Amino acid sequence: MHSIIENAIELRKSGQYEASRKLLFSLLSNHEYQAKACLQIAWAYDNEGKEQEAITYYESALTGPLSTTERFDAIFGLACTLRSLGRYNDALTYFEQTISEYPDAIEVMPFYAMCLYNVGQHQDAISLLLELLVSTTNSDSIKNYQRAILLYSKDLDRQW
Repeated sequence: MHSIIENAIELRKSGQYEASRKLLFSLLSNHEYQAKACLQIAWAYDNEGKEQEAITYYESALTGPLSTTERFDAIFGLACTLRSLGRYNDALTYFEQTISEYPDAIEVMPFYAMCLYNVGQHQDAISLLLELLVSTTNSDSIKNYQRAILLYSKDLDRQW
């Protein structure tokens, strides 16, 4: 069963989305592998540009047994897919769930910020991005202004 998933991943990576899904569909009746197969099917749809079809499979993946990494991939993948389809409030819920369950996953933050922007929370989005910039940069020029950037990021409209 594990080799079927590995083969399906290779097919997906080579752009053979339908062939990848066909292999994975054979695992949907197997309780042990169903959630894993659903996650891979969702990715195949997403990679093919069929985001709407991916949603059901992400949701199904989240109802079954997944590893910690797979669960992260399913929640984060679902959040990104929902955002790309303009379902911003639904996406926001899944981004916040991802951040709650995986607080060290900083790769979520730019996408969460985009979603905050999409729902009109512009200050929160910019603040988050500024904090992310300061915490991840290797630029000495930005590090020199870290204190000021973090201070301003808390209240972008404040005037002194």
